[in-house]
Amino acid sequence: MSADIPKRLSLCVTILLERRIISRSFWSMPSWYLHTVAVGENVVAGNDTSSSGAAAAGTSDKGDLFAWSGFQVMLYKDACERYWHALIGDKPLVYVVCRDDVDPVDGANTAGVTVAPVLVTIDYDEASACAETDSLVLSAPIPAELYRYMEAFVLQHYKPTQFKKRKRKKWSEEPGSGQPYSTGQE
Repeated sequence: MSADIPKRLSLCVTILLERRIISRSFWSMPSWYLHTVAVGENVVAGNDTSSSGAAAAGTSDKGDLFAWSGFQVMLYKDACERYWHALIGDKPLVYVVCRDDVDPVDGANTAGVTVAPVLVTIDYDEASACAETDSLVLSAPIPAELYRYMEAFVLQHYKPTQFKKRKRKKWSEEPGSGQPYSTGQE
């Protein structure tokens, strides 16, 4: 194995989450959606960061956008088969695992941000494991630039193995096998 081929690739990303307010007759609550994951650090201009690390990033037609910088998507050589399956699937996704217990009442957090991203991944198995631990996992279609990095990484590191169907043993013809199953009522 040559030393110049990396076993992993790390990409700096910025996360954009969308907060939509769901209102009913006497109550309202925020609902969070993954708007996009942009490749590059500090993609969103502005220094309005609160204690949760969120920066107000504008609005969309459905809600308010908040950005978090300083995250990395890690691509590992030993996970290439999972990335390959995502690439050949109908809709590859990027996943953001969030902690949803951030206190919005805190005086420093005046924007009402109640979630904080913890992890960004393109690995479905990793996202599923986090979802099983009751973490908030948000997903969105993978951005084109991140898709190209993932595709290049898979093409460099992954060679699919050809499927080989195993041959079944003919157990009825083995010497001394006798009857394969006896009920004892003969």
